[in-house]
Amino acid sequence: MKVIKIEDNEAEIEIDGRRHFIPFVILGTKVQFAYDGEIYTVDAPERGGRARAKHHDHSLEAPMPGLVLKVLVAPEAKVEKGQQLVILEAMKMEHAIVAPREGVIAAVNCREGEMVQPGVDLVTMR
Repeated sequence: MKVIKIEDNEAEIEIDGRRHFIPFVILGTKVQFAYDGEIYTVDAPERGGRARAKHHDHSLEAPMPGLVLKVLVAPEAKVEKGQQLVILEAMKMEHAIVAPREGVIAAVNCREGEMVQPGVDLVTMR
């Protein structure tokens, strides 16, 4: 089995010379999908520097596995560009997730003390 490409919400795979399009789930840097009653987990091919199941222009994702130390915003809060929104602890260091632009917080999708994986939406802005 060979993963040809990941696009939108489908993985194109090749098994025994035949191509199949199958829905998938991203688990960090892995792609997981079911085919013919079996579950497969494979390395995700590169997609713009990182594999992602979806792209949210308004979401801020965890860049690496880590522990949410502090959530510094709440839904409906107005934020400025560069303002700290969430503090993650990863690799024995604190990492600030900051607002890429000014806006309003639509949702906070994490809580203090929670372990998160890469690509998990932490905060959604509008």
